[in-house]
Amino acid sequence: MMKKFITAEAIRQYAAASQDLAAIHLDEDAAAEVGFKRPIAHGMYLMGLAQSLYLAEHRAQWITRYELKFHQPIEVDNVVIFDFVEDDCAVKVILTTEAGDVIASGAFSVKEV
Repeated sequence: MMKKFITAEAIRQYAAASQDLAAIHLDEDAAAEVGFKRPIAHGMYLMGLAQSLYLAEHRAQWITRYELKFHQPIEVDNVVIFDFVEDDCAVKVILTTEAGDVIASGAFSVKEV
């Protein structure tokens, strides 16, 4: 299990790099218009972060396939808990809030490099 604090600055950097400048990710007023207190993290940012965190701890592995289903968004300035359950060549991935709400779930297929 790994925890990561999702900052507004990290989301701004991801938005610039990905060119996904949707206001819901960057602007508090736009987020408030759809019912959020703060902007929300990009789903692809969370997916990439999950892969990076896993591979940082498993340097001899390579991700060959992945899928992640998003259940709810996460607002910036919150902690995301990344839980990885390994089972041979598959890794189950669950992202939750500190309160235990599931943000996303899925799996990686991995191989040794």
